Amino acid sequence: MQDASFTRKICKSLLLLACLIGAVAVSGCTETPGELVTPTLESTPASHATYSPSGPQPSFTASVTAPERHYRTDTSCYWVATGTVTNTGDAAARNVVIRFMLIDDENEMIRSTETIFVPRFQAGETKIFTTNPLSGDCDRQYRAEIVVTHDIP
Repeated sequence: MQDASFTRKICKSLLLLACLIGAVAVSGCTETPGELVTPTLESTPASHATYSPSGPQPSFTASVTAPERHYRTDTSCYWVATGTVTNTGDAAARNVVIRFMLIDDENEMIRSTETIFVPRFQAGETKIFTTNPLSGDCDRQYRAEIVVTHDIP
């Protein structure tokens, strides 16, 4: 008696497992090959219009010193610059990204960059950053620039 009951349970379990495997195998395969599905577009107003927020907003000013050339012991060069960034707005900014760029004066190409992330930058706050070594050639002239981006508060 127990053998027959046990065998039925095993058969039911195997049948259920086979059904689950079959359902997984055919899910998403109801379209015929080569059939094109045209998505339905909802008519919503365009959201790419100019965003003009109301209320307090962060705003940034930045200045950077001329990059200074330094020599390594192997006679190669690197450059260092110091930048000052101030939130002149009337609100804190989140996820502020400060990007230092070392730009070749002759061909206007960006030679090296350093990115600094500041999670929260308070209104009225000023921060001073000195870059890590920026790669550059000893016989070239460079200038430094800063670009600041942030999330909308």
